[in-house]
Amino acid sequence: MEPPVAIVSGVLFGLMGCVAPAALFERVLRGGAQVSLGAAIAAVGVSFFTLTVVLLVVYTATNAGFLEFGCAMVGSFLLFWAVEAVRGWRCATGGR
Repeated sequence: MEPPVAIVSGVLFGLMGCVAPAALFERVLRGGAQVSLGAAIAAVGVSFFTLTVVLLVVYTATNAGFLEFGCAMVGSFLLFWAVEAVRGWRCATGGR
């Protein structure tokens, strides 16, 4: 896998791993809806399972570009949650 392809696909799959927990997070931030602990644990489990399976598939399919893919995937995942953490902090402290 070429490095640019590995980086772009890593970013996309990293963001795909954020979808399930982000849906719950946005529901709480926007509407103040109650979210059960079971739903939150299930969302984290789905995210973990998705990212693990993606890494396993990429590793077995090709070894070339795996480091770039993995770094891009983890970096985009962490960057997304850093932004969401700032948004949650601002909401909790009375900001916009």
